[in-house]
Amino acid sequence: MIFKAMAIVGFVASMLLDCKVEAFPVSRRNSINGVLNASSKMELKEDSLFEAYDETRRALTGIPALIAAGTVSFDPLHALAATPMTAGEADNVGARLTRQIRPRAPKILRSKIDQNFAVLLMRSSYNALDKIDCVAMDQFQRDFFLIRQAEYQPYVNQLGPGVVQQGMLTDPNYFDFISFAQYTTINREINANPPLVFEEQEPENAGEDEPQKFVTKVVKRDPLLTNDLLAKEHSKLVGIDIIDKLNENFGSTALQIPAIPRKFDADAILASLSRLAKLFVLNGFAMGADVSISKIKGPSEIQYRIILKSPANLWSGMALQQIKADPLNCFLLKAATELVNRSGFIVSLSSVKYQQNQEITFMTIR
Repeated sequence: MIFKAMAIVGFVASMLLDCKVEAFPVSRRNSINGVLNASSKMELKEDSLFEAYDETRRALTGIPALIAAGTVSFDPLHALAATPMTAGEADNVGARLTRQIRPRAPKILRSKIDQNFAVLLMRSSYNALDKIDCVAMDQFQRDFFLIRQAEYQPYVNQLGPGVVQQGMLTDPNYFDFISFAQYTTINREINANPPLVFEEQEPENAGEDEPQKFVTKVVKRDPLLTNDLLAKEHSKLVGIDIIDKLNENFGSTALQIPAIPRKFDADAILASLSRLAKLFVLNGFAMGADVSISKIKGPSEIQYRIILKSPANLWSGMALQQIKADPLNCFLLKAATELVNRSGFIVSLSSVKYQQNQEITFMTIR
C-alpha cells in the first residue's frame, strides 16, 4: 500500500491542486506523453485535462487529504536521494519566516505568455532534472506538490483576490509562482548530495479498466556527472531545449536567430542575442527587451547586457536569488549561453539581477 500510494503521487501533483501540464514526465519515465502533447495544443483549463484523466482522477480523490494528514509516506528503501518532503516541512516555522522576508510579488502589468512557450519552459526544466538522474521523479512530483500547496495561498494573498488565474500558465502571475515552486523543488533535490544509484517507481501500461500498476526501477547516474556539476548540467539542458524549439519554430522564418560566425564578431553576436531576446518578448515572456555591449574587455572578449522588461519570472527570480538557489530560472541566460556555445565561443562570466521590474543579465563572451 505504501508503494502504491507513494507512486501515484506523481500524478496527483500534476492534477489535483493547481497546474495542468507544467510538470508531467515527458522523457524515459513517461506514461502520459500523449496527454501532455495534446494539452499543449488546447486551452489550458483544468477541466480539459481532468477529462483526459477522468478514470485516474476518480481513483485519486482521497490522496490530497492523505498528504495533508501525513498518511502517505515513503518507504526508506524507495528513494535514496533528498529526504522526501512532508507537509509539515513545507509549512514549518522556518518556511513561514522565509516568506516574511521574501520579496513581495509585484503588482505590475505583464504580457500574457504564449501557451506553448510557457509549457516549453516548464517542461524543459522538468526534463532536465529527469535526465541528470539525481532523484526519483515520483518523489520530485510529491515534493513539488507539497511546496506549491504550502506556498500558493500566501502568494495569492499578496496580489489580492482574482489577480492570479490559478493553473493558467499563460497568466504571468501564475507562471511566476509555479516556476518558483518548480525551481525551489529542483534545488532541494539537486543540492541534497544525491546518490549515483537510487530506486524509482514507474507506471506500467494497463488496460482501460485496469488499475494502474507500478514497478520499482533502479536508476544509475553517469558517474562522471558528479554532484557539483548537476546545477550546471541542468541549466545547459534547459538551454538546449529552448534553442532547439525556437529554431524549430522560427528557423525558416524572418524571425530566425542569425547564426554567429566562427570568427569572433561582436556585432554578429549582438544581433543573435537581440533576436533571441525579441523572441522571448514575442512569446509574451516580457514586455520589452534591450541588448547592448556594456564593456569591451579585449579584441575577442566582450561583455553584453540583456534587459527584459517586466518578465514573467520577475518575482520568482528575486525569491530564488534570495535563498541562493542554483540553478535559477533565468531562462534567457540559459538559452543565450547555449546559443553562444553552439558557435564555438564560451560564456566566461555571467550574472543576473532584478532591478526596477527588469531582469538584467550580463554575459562575458570570448
